[in-house]
Amino acid sequence: MTAAPAEGTAAWDVAVHRDLADVGTERWDALFGPRGFYATSPWLRHAQATAATPPYYFTALRDGEPSAALPAYPLEADTPYVFCAPGRVVASIHERLTGQTADWPGALMPALACGGRNPSHTKAGVRAGLPPEEQHAAVSRLVATAEDEAWRAGLEAVSFLYVDEDDTLLRRVLESRRYTVLPGQTAYSLEVPADGDFGTYLARFPSRHRVKIRKEVRVLAEAGVTYRTQPLTGELIERIAPLETALYAKHGTPADAAAFLAVLRSVAAHAGAAARVTTAHLDGELAGFVLTFTHGGQLYARQGGFDYAAKGRLPLYFGLVYYELLRLAMAEGLTHIHYSTGSDAVKLSRGCTPVRQFAYVKARREDLTRRLAELAV
Repeated sequence: MTAAPAEGTAAWDVAVHRDLADVGTERWDALFGPRGFYATSPWLRHAQATAATPPYYFTALRDGEPSAALPAYPLEADTPYVFCAPGRVVASIHERLTGQTADWPGALMPALACGGRNPSHTKAGVRAGLPPEEQHAAVSRLVATAEDEAWRAGLEAVSFLYVDEDDTLLRRVLESRRYTVLPGQTAYSLEVPADGDFGTYLARFPSRHRVKIRKEVRVLAEAGVTYRTQPLTGELIERIAPLETALYAKHGTPADAAAFLAVLRSVAAHAGAAARVTTAHLDGELAGFVLTFTHGGQLYARQGGFDYAAKGRLPLYFGLVYYELLRLAMAEGLTHIHYSTGSDAVKLSRGCTPVRQFAYVKARREDLTRRLAELAV
């Protein structure tokens, strides 16, 4: 389907698809640069396979050439993807800003979550080399079309929940279209030393911190900890899923073991070679894992887990999730490791760079728009 130009936008054609199989994924993927993995086809295949309602794939075209792209997900009020649902996210922002819980954000559901179904970096793709004014017009056209589809489907809100502070193109488009700007999360990325030298990484820290990291590396080596990076296979999924359940249990979060298995199996089936698992072993036994994706010369850390009884007091988390992934990235010539949001102090302590994010929401109802404005940046 091709949408007609919306009032006030340039004469771009927009193709609207509901099945990724109808999209030219190679050209689509080329539109997404750094931090854009969760809007590209390896992740989109998994997200579509696990969606209750078919996603949207919006592509801005001129003379048949794709110049901008935007994935979007209709999310029901009871969606399990709560960190991508504006009802849940706005409620969390409200509580953080006011210290009080509120029921009204629930009226923002069902909603259209744009830019990737992942609490990471919300992205619209755009063709490199396109003049800035054309980039703005193309992305604005995508957003307008997404809104039209959302209102036509009877949804209550359109959201872009994890927009990076330095994504000036998408931010200008959303602000020009009168989205409410809310204070969001902070994402973290680790720059990989271009010279492939772990010592260059260490040199970023004060002397006392360098000593601490060297000690952790030494303790892990003396304990006989080894690492392995391998594809995500069915046999491996059965072994690592209980470790993720253990991580949730340690932090007091209810966990659905069957849901973890289903997610990992879907990722294995749909994300292809982009998905790998780096495992830590103690005395030859599996003690921890982290699932990663590689795309566009960058690494994305997704989820993990540990055998807490086996690891004891060993700094296995730092060894696996930071030092080993860094060695892997250096060996493969990757430029960054992206760690998404949360665990701020830990990520800063291991040299990650923070990226401030904003949540953009447009409500269908005026009363909700006024409520949102009370929380605006």
